[in-house]
Amino acid sequence: MLNPRHIVFAALSLLLASTAAVGAPASTVIIACYNNQNGRARIVSSPSNCAQGESYVIWNIKGPQGPAGPAGPPGPKGAQGVAGPAGPLGPTGPAGPLGPTGPAGPKGTQGVAGPAGPLGPIGPAGVAGPSGPLGSIGPAGPVGPSGPLGPAGPSGPTGPPGPAGPAGPAATIPANLTNLSNNLSTNGVAFTGAETFIAPECNYLSIGDVFLSVNGYGGGGAIPADGRLLPIQGDTALFSLVGTNFGGDGINNFAIPDLRAFAPKGMQYSICATVGIYPSRL
Repeated sequence: MLNPRHIVFAALSLLLASTAAVGAPASTVIIACYNNQNGRARIVSSPSNCAQGESYVIWNIKGPQGPAGPAGPPGPKGAQGVAGPAGPLGPTGPAGPLGPTGPAGPKGTQGVAGPAGPLGPIGPAGVAGPSGPLGSIGPAGPVGPSGPLGPAGPSGPTGPPGPAGPAGPAATIPANLTNLSNNLSTNGVAFTGAETFIAPECNYLSIGDVFLSVNGYGGGGAIPADGRLLPIQGDTALFSLVGTNFGGDGINNFAIPDLRAFAPKGMQYSICATVGIYPSRL
Protein backbone atom coordinates (compact mmCIF):
# COMPACT_ATOMS: atom_id res chain seq x y z
CA MET A 1 0.00 0.00 0.00
CA LEU A 2 1.34 3.47 -0.96
CA ASN A 3 2.05 6.06 1.73
CA PRO A 4 -0.22 9.15 1.26
CA ARG A 5 2.82 11.42 1.71
CA HIS A 6 4.63 9.73 -1.18
CA ILE A 7 1.51 10.26 -3.28
CA VAL A 8 1.58 13.92 -2.29
CA PHE A 9 5.23 14.31 -3.32
CA ALA A 10 4.51 12.68 -6.68
CA ALA A 11 1.50 14.93 -7.22
CA LEU A 12 3.46 18.00 -6.18
CA SER A 13 6.23 17.13 -8.62
CA LEU A 14 3.66 17.13 -11.43
CA LEU A 15 2.15 20.40 -10.16
CA LEU A 16 5.58 22.04 -9.94
CA ALA A 17 6.44 20.93 -13.45
CA SER A 18 3.18 22.42 -14.79
CA THR A 19 3.73 25.61 -12.78
CA ALA A 20 7.26 25.98 -14.15
CA ALA A 21 5.87 25.61 -17.68
CA VAL A 22 3.39 28.41 -17.08
CA GLY A 23 5.77 30.71 -15.13
CA ALA A 24 7.39 31.12 -11.73
CA PRO A 25 4.96 31.97 -8.87
CA ALA A 26 5.06 35.43 -7.42
CA SER A 27 5.77 34.14 -3.86
CA THR A 28 9.08 32.72 -2.60
CA VAL A 29 7.31 29.57 -1.19
CA ILE A 30 4.84 26.95 -2.51
CA ILE A 31 1.86 25.96 -0.37
CA ALA A 32 -0.06 22.75 -1.17
CA CYS A 33 -3.10 21.05 0.39
CA TYR A 34 -3.19 17.24 0.12
CA ASN A 35 -5.95 14.73 0.97
CA ASN A 36 -5.02 12.65 3.96
CA GLN A 37 -6.81 9.54 2.46
CA ASN A 38 -5.77 9.40 -1.17
CA GLY A 39 -2.80 11.87 -1.21
CA ARG A 40 -4.32 14.08 -3.95
CA ALA A 41 -2.68 17.49 -3.77
CA ARG A 42 -3.49 21.03 -4.99
CA ILE A 43 -1.54 24.30 -4.96
CA VAL A 44 -3.12 27.07 -2.80
CA SER A 45 -2.12 30.61 -1.84
CA SER A 46 -2.55 30.15 1.92
CA PRO A 47 -2.84 27.21 4.41
CA SER A 48 -6.29 28.54 5.27
CA ASN A 49 -7.46 27.33 1.88
CA CYS A 50 -7.08 23.66 2.95
CA ALA A 51 -10.42 21.87 3.53
CA GLN A 52 -11.33 19.46 6.36
CA GLY A 53 -9.45 16.17 5.93
CA GLU A 54 -6.56 17.98 4.15
CA SER A 55 -3.13 18.90 5.42
CA TYR A 56 -0.73 21.50 3.98
CA VAL A 57 2.91 21.41 2.97
CA ILE A 58 5.22 24.46 2.37
CA TRP A 59 8.42 24.46 0.20
CA ASN A 60 10.91 27.22 -0.56
CA ILE A 61 11.04 27.95 -4.28
CA LYS A 62 14.75 28.92 -4.11
CA GLY A 63 17.22 27.51 -1.63
CA PRO A 64 20.30 29.24 -0.20
CA GLN A 65 23.19 29.90 -2.59
CA GLY A 66 25.89 27.22 -2.52
CA PRO A 67 29.64 27.86 -2.44
CA ALA A 68 31.40 29.05 -5.61
CA GLY A 69 32.93 26.31 -7.69
CA PRO A 70 36.52 26.30 -8.91
CA ALA A 71 37.46 28.59 -11.82
CA GLY A 72 37.54 26.89 -15.23
CA PRO A 73 40.46 27.10 -17.62
CA PRO A 74 40.76 30.32 -19.73
CA GLY A 75 39.15 30.16 -23.14
CA PRO A 76 40.81 31.05 -26.39
CA LYS A 77 41.42 34.71 -27.26
CA GLY A 78 38.53 36.26 -29.20
CA ALA A 79 38.77 38.39 -32.31
CA GLN A 80 39.59 42.15 -32.10
CA GLY A 81 36.38 44.14 -31.43
CA VAL A 82 35.30 47.29 -33.24
CA ALA A 83 36.94 50.49 -31.84
CA GLY A 84 34.53 52.52 -29.68
CA PRO A 85 33.90 56.30 -30.09
CA ALA A 86 36.51 58.77 -28.79
CA GLY A 87 35.90 59.86 -25.19
CA PRO A 88 35.64 63.54 -24.12
CA LEU A 89 38.84 65.64 -23.92
CA GLY A 90 40.30 65.61 -20.42
CA PRO A 91 41.33 68.77 -18.54
CA THR A 92 44.61 70.49 -19.51
CA GLY A 93 47.47 69.45 -17.32
CA PRO A 94 49.81 71.92 -15.58
CA ALA A 95 52.47 73.65 -17.68
CA GLY A 96 55.85 71.97 -17.65
CA PRO A 97 59.07 73.75 -16.72
CA LEU A 98 60.56 76.24 -19.19
CA GLY A 99 63.10 74.54 -21.44
CA PRO A 100 66.46 76.02 -22.34
CA THR A 101 66.64 78.76 -24.97
CA GLY A 102 67.42 77.38 -28.38
CA PRO A 103 69.89 78.92 -30.82
CA ALA A 104 68.82 82.05 -32.71
CA GLY A 105 67.25 81.32 -36.06
CA PRO A 106 68.10 83.13 -39.29
CA LYS A 107 66.78 86.67 -39.80
CA GLY A 108 63.44 86.76 -41.59
CA THR A 109 62.42 89.03 -44.42
CA GLN A 110 61.11 92.57 -43.75
CA GLY A 111 57.35 92.47 -43.05
CA VAL A 112 54.73 94.81 -44.50
CA ALA A 113 54.44 98.12 -42.62
CA GLY A 114 51.40 98.23 -40.32
CA PRO A 115 48.78 101.02 -40.30
CA ALA A 116 49.64 104.33 -38.61
CA GLY A 117 48.63 104.55 -34.95
CA PRO A 118 46.35 107.26 -33.52
CA LEU A 119 47.75 110.76 -32.98
CA GLY A 120 49.22 111.13 -29.50
CA PRO A 121 48.27 113.94 -27.07
CA ILE A 122 49.74 117.42 -27.57
CA GLY A 123 52.87 117.89 -25.50
CA PRO A 124 53.44 120.83 -23.14
CA ALA A 125 54.06 124.24 -24.65
CA GLY A 126 57.71 125.04 -25.28
CA VAL A 127 59.57 128.11 -24.15
CA ALA A 128 58.45 131.26 -25.97
CA GLY A 129 60.97 132.47 -28.52
CA PRO A 130 62.20 136.06 -28.72
CA SER A 131 59.84 138.71 -30.05
CA GLY A 132 60.21 139.57 -33.68
CA PRO A 133 60.74 143.10 -34.98
CA LEU A 134 57.78 145.48 -34.82
CA GLY A 135 56.00 145.74 -38.17
CA SER A 136 54.90 148.91 -39.83
CA ILE A 137 51.66 150.57 -38.73
CA GLY A 138 48.77 149.80 -41.06
CA PRO A 139 46.17 152.29 -42.22
CA ALA A 140 43.52 153.36 -39.70
CA GLY A 141 40.24 151.44 -39.95
CA PRO A 142 36.81 153.04 -40.17
CA VAL A 143 35.29 154.47 -37.00
CA GLY A 144 32.85 152.00 -35.41
CA PRO A 145 29.38 152.92 -34.15
CA SER A 146 29.09 154.59 -30.75
CA GLY A 147 28.60 152.11 -27.91
CA PRO A 148 25.90 152.45 -25.27
CA LEU A 149 26.45 154.92 -22.44
CA GLY A 150 28.16 153.14 -19.56
CA PRO A 151 27.03 153.39 -15.94
CA ALA A 152 28.05 156.42 -13.93
CA GLY A 153 31.42 156.04 -12.23
CA PRO A 154 32.06 156.75 -8.55
CA SER A 155 31.90 160.36 -7.43
CA GLY A 156 35.22 162.13 -7.53
CA PRO A 157 36.47 164.61 -4.95
CA THR A 158 34.62 167.91 -4.81
CA GLY A 159 36.60 170.68 -6.46
CA PRO A 160 36.99 174.16 -5.04
CA PRO A 161 33.93 176.39 -5.52
CA GLY A 162 34.12 178.69 -8.50
CA PRO A 163 33.62 182.40 -8.38
CA ALA A 164 30.06 183.59 -7.83
CA GLY A 165 28.38 184.63 -11.03
CA PRO A 166 26.44 187.85 -11.44
CA ALA A 167 22.96 187.90 -9.99
CA GLY A 168 20.33 187.15 -12.58
CA PRO A 169 17.13 189.07 -13.03
CA ALA A 170 14.47 188.41 -10.43
CA ALA A 171 12.01 185.79 -11.56
CA THR A 172 8.44 186.90 -11.87
CA ILE A 173 5.97 184.34 -10.48
CA PRO A 174 2.38 184.66 -11.69
CA ALA A 175 -0.12 185.73 -9.05
CA ASN A 176 -2.07 182.43 -9.20
CA LEU A 177 1.09 180.40 -8.51
CA THR A 178 2.06 182.77 -5.70
CA ASN A 179 -1.33 182.23 -4.00
CA LEU A 180 -0.96 178.45 -4.48
CA SER A 181 2.51 178.51 -2.98
CA ASN A 182 1.31 180.51 0.04
CA ASN A 183 -1.45 177.98 0.59
CA LEU A 184 0.93 175.01 0.23
CA SER A 185 3.92 175.99 2.32
CA THR A 186 5.95 178.95 3.44
CA ASN A 187 9.29 177.15 3.47
CA GLY A 188 8.84 173.75 1.74
CA VAL A 189 10.61 171.99 4.62
CA ALA A 190 9.28 168.89 6.35
CA PHE A 191 8.20 169.03 10.00
CA THR A 192 11.03 166.69 10.93
CA GLY A 193 13.66 169.10 9.60
CA ALA A 194 15.48 169.03 6.28
CA GLU A 195 18.30 166.61 5.52
CA THR A 196 17.82 164.30 8.51
CA PHE A 197 16.91 160.90 7.04
CA ILE A 198 18.66 158.42 4.73
CA ALA A 199 16.71 157.76 1.54
CA PRO A 200 16.55 154.03 0.64
CA GLU A 201 13.98 154.80 -2.10
CA CYS A 202 16.71 155.80 -4.56
CA ASN A 203 17.96 152.21 -4.67
CA TYR A 204 14.79 151.35 -6.59
CA LEU A 205 14.35 154.65 -8.52
CA SER A 206 16.21 156.20 -11.43
CA ILE A 207 18.77 158.97 -11.06
CA GLY A 208 16.90 162.28 -11.51
CA ASP A 209 13.56 160.94 -10.12
CA VAL A 210 11.80 163.41 -7.81
CA PHE A 211 9.53 162.28 -4.97
CA LEU A 212 7.45 164.01 -2.29
CA SER A 213 7.61 162.92 1.36
CA VAL A 214 6.95 164.10 4.91
CA ASN A 215 10.53 163.05 5.64
CA GLY A 216 13.45 165.34 4.95
CA TYR A 217 16.17 163.54 2.96
CA GLY A 218 19.81 164.51 2.96
CA GLY A 219 21.76 161.29 2.33
CA GLY A 220 21.64 157.85 0.71
CA GLY A 221 21.72 159.42 -2.73
CA ALA A 222 18.78 161.85 -2.29
CA ILE A 223 19.03 165.61 -1.64
CA PRO A 224 16.35 168.29 -1.24
CA ALA A 225 15.10 169.76 -4.52
CA ASP A 226 15.97 173.32 -3.42
CA GLY A 227 17.72 174.72 -6.52
CA ARG A 228 21.26 174.29 -5.18
CA LEU A 229 24.34 174.26 -7.42
CA LEU A 230 26.21 170.97 -7.74
CA PRO A 231 29.75 170.44 -9.15
CA ILE A 232 29.72 168.62 -12.49
CA GLN A 233 32.85 166.66 -11.57
CA GLY A 234 31.13 164.90 -8.64
CA ASP A 235 27.68 164.42 -10.25
CA THR A 236 28.31 163.61 -13.91
CA ALA A 237 25.44 161.10 -14.10
CA LEU A 238 22.82 163.60 -12.87
CA PHE A 239 24.33 166.42 -14.98
CA SER A 240 24.01 164.25 -18.14
CA LEU A 241 20.25 164.12 -17.46
CA VAL A 242 19.55 167.62 -16.06
CA GLY A 243 22.05 169.80 -17.94
CA THR A 244 21.65 173.51 -17.31
CA ASN A 245 17.85 173.50 -17.56
CA PHE A 246 17.62 174.82 -13.99
CA GLY A 247 20.80 176.99 -13.89
CA GLY A 248 24.59 176.73 -13.64
CA ASP A 249 27.35 177.53 -16.09
CA GLY A 250 27.52 174.00 -17.57
CA ILE A 251 31.32 174.03 -17.23
CA ASN A 252 31.96 173.73 -13.51
CA ASN A 253 28.49 173.38 -12.03
CA PHE A 254 24.78 172.93 -12.68
CA ALA A 255 21.58 173.54 -10.70
CA ILE A 256 18.82 171.14 -9.67
CA PRO A 257 15.15 172.22 -9.73
CA ASP A 258 13.86 174.34 -6.84
CA LEU A 259 10.48 172.86 -5.83
CA ARG A 260 10.23 174.27 -2.31
CA ALA A 261 7.49 176.70 -3.23
CA PHE A 262 5.38 173.85 -4.63
CA ALA A 263 5.65 171.45 -1.68
CA PRO A 264 2.57 171.14 0.57
CA LYS A 265 3.08 172.39 4.08
CA GLY A 266 5.15 169.99 6.17
CA MET A 267 6.44 168.07 3.15
CA GLN A 268 9.56 168.17 0.96
CA TYR A 269 10.47 167.34 -2.64
CA SER A 270 13.72 165.34 -2.97
CA ILE A 271 15.71 164.27 -6.03
CA CYS A 272 17.87 161.12 -6.52
CA ALA A 273 21.31 162.55 -7.25
CA THR A 274 24.09 160.00 -6.74
CA VAL A 275 22.30 156.63 -6.12
CA GLY A 276 19.76 154.92 -8.35
CA ILE A 277 19.30 153.25 -11.73
CA TYR A 278 20.69 155.12 -14.72
CA PRO A 279 17.80 155.38 -17.19
CA SER A 280 18.41 154.00 -20.65
CA ARG A 281 17.81 156.17 -23.69
CA LEU A 282 14.99 155.07 -26.04
